[in-house]
Amino acid sequence: MPWNDQSGGSGGGGQGPWGGGPRRPWGQPPRPPQGAQGPDLEDLMRQWRERFGFGGSGGGSAGGGGPRRGIPWQVLGAVLLGGWVLSGVYTVNETQQAVITQLGKYSRTTLPGIHWHLPAPFETRQVVDVTSQRTDEIGCVTRGDECVDVADESLMITGDRNIVEVHFRISYNISDVEDFIFNVRDPVGQNGEPGAVRQVAESAMREIIGRRQLEPIITTERAAVETDVSTLTQQVLDEYRAGIQVIRVELLSASAPPAVIEAFNDVVNAGQDAEAARNNAERETARIVNAAEAYKEQVVREAAGEAQRFNSVYGEYRQAPQVTRDRLYLETMERVYRTGNLVILDQRGGAVPYLPLDGMIRRDRPAATTAQPQAEQGAR
Repeated sequence: MPWNDQSGGSGGGGQGPWGGGPRRPWGQPPRPPQGAQGPDLEDLMRQWRERFGFGGSGGGSAGGGGPRRGIPWQVLGAVLLGGWVLSGVYTVNETQQAVITQLGKYSRTTLPGIHWHLPAPFETRQVVDVTSQRTDEIGCVTRGDECVDVADESLMITGDRNIVEVHFRISYNISDVEDFIFNVRDPVGQNGEPGAVRQVAESAMREIIGRRQLEPIITTERAAVETDVSTLTQQVLDEYRAGIQVIRVELLSASAPPAVIEAFNDVVNAGQDAEAARNNAERETARIVNAAEAYKEQVVREAAGEAQRFNSVYGEYRQAPQVTRDRLYLETMERVYRTGNLVILDQRGGAVPYLPLDGMIRRDRPAATTAQPQAEQGAR
């Protein structure tokens, strides 16, 4: 009977020659009848392991079968080698530069484009954005539209020993990517830790603030403070060879802290009061000096006039002494009797004269009253 005879011969009632049930040619397992459940997951996994084994024999069914060959190890090795070589292909964007290190040592810098380097561990790359502007805010933290104060960074001492609260922002980019990566550890800061640029900028701001007084800092010298801080920060970073280019320093706010604002206002008001008092004193001094100068000039002129008059009288006296004496006597008597009550009695008259004493007394009072201010003025 043929081996593939599936009829019900005498050998086993429709089974194979050895009674193992119906067999298909070449050791294939029988087809499952319709409606029967397919092979389970274990059988599928076993079949896949046998199919992709490294040259192992795929154990067939009980009917036997030839060995099955998997993927050769040479092919797998070539695939892995190709993947390792292609891992060195990389792309640099137009705003970036890549630094290639060979066994940890700087090798070269590549510009934008598609490049290849030896795969790891022989060469590695570090791609850095060199054109984008980076910013750090010092003295405060921006939350929404509000800049929340950070007291440890913002409070600084001025040259006149006052306290000022300073918030500022520094903007910079990378000028030399090799120096940026290798010369300074953590230049921009990571994981919340301040970087070298931030620390240098804060130190420069404290130094510039310490050279100036409080009032100019918060009023007229804000632009000068920004310029000086930018210059000093760039100078220090250049000494470090940090590969950083400072673009600008922007002073966001500078004011007396709220804790001392009242004391600061008192100091400012006291300074203004002192300035007003000084101005008033200088104005009063100028008025008194001017009055004294005018009085001095008046006295000098009057003295010069009196001296000139005396010289004139003396010249006349030398020419006619008797006439001059009589004139001086008459002028003196005229000044004496000008303000007094004068009664002239003729001794040759025989009648007793009537003297109006009441009227003379009444006339003496206003004369005395008038003479008193004149005497006070003469005393002055």
